[in-house]
This record gives sequence, C-alpha cells and structure tokens, in this order.
Amino acid sequence: MLNGFLALRWQDILFAACIAYVVFTLIRRVQSILGRNPQGSDYKVGNVDMVDVYEKCKELFPIQKLTFHGKEFTRGMRIKVVTIQKKIIEGELIGMNKVNLICIRTHNQIIAHQLEKIEDITDIE
Repeated sequence: MLNGFLALRWQDILFAACIAYVVFTLIRRVQSILGRNPQGSDYKVGNVDMVDVYEKCKELFPIQKLTFHGKEFTRGMRIKVVTIQKKIIEGELIGMNKVNLICIRTHNQIIAHQLEKIEDITDIE
C-alpha cells in the first residue's frame, strides 16, 4: 500500500485535493439551498447577548475566590494580571475552575489563563 502512495506525483496529489475541495463546496451549497444546517455551524459572530455570555462564564468558572501569593481576590473585583510572558491583562475576575484556569473579562474580551503561568495579580481600585 505504501508503494502505491509513493508512486503518486505531486500533480496527482494536487489534483485530488482540488477535486475534494470542489466536492466539499458542492455539498455545502446543496445543504444551504435545502435549508439544512450542518452540525457545528451555529456560530454567532457579531451581536451576542453579553449577559448570557457572562452567565455561561460564571458556570464554567464556578470558584468565586482566588488566593494568589497570600492575597485573596473574589468574583467581580477589578484585577491586573501580569503573565510570565510579561503580558498585562486588566479586567474583572469572573472566577476560577478546578483545573486552575482563571477567567477575566476585559472591556472587549473574555480571557482564560492558566494560574501557573501568572507572575503577579494585583487589585485595581
């Protein structure tokens, strides 16, 4: 079987990839014409309900208190996080989960970051 693949030229591989792309595109177009949504294509881009997003984040990050280097931070506090790559994240603490990921809501993003890769957390007043 390996000899069969080794006998292929790069033109044969390129031709097969092009045919696969055309077939895939045709199937997607037929599905959209028939009104069938392929599974997993329900992505919303643009206007989303931020209240629903915030509630989902609270669900995914249920631990409300975070203790870091002896300092305690609770959900809703404004914090400044410095990562080990020296990136600074400022925002509202949403919570933490059981695998040591913390979630922070900035003015335009929701960021999850590993606690082990955080150098410092301070309170913003």
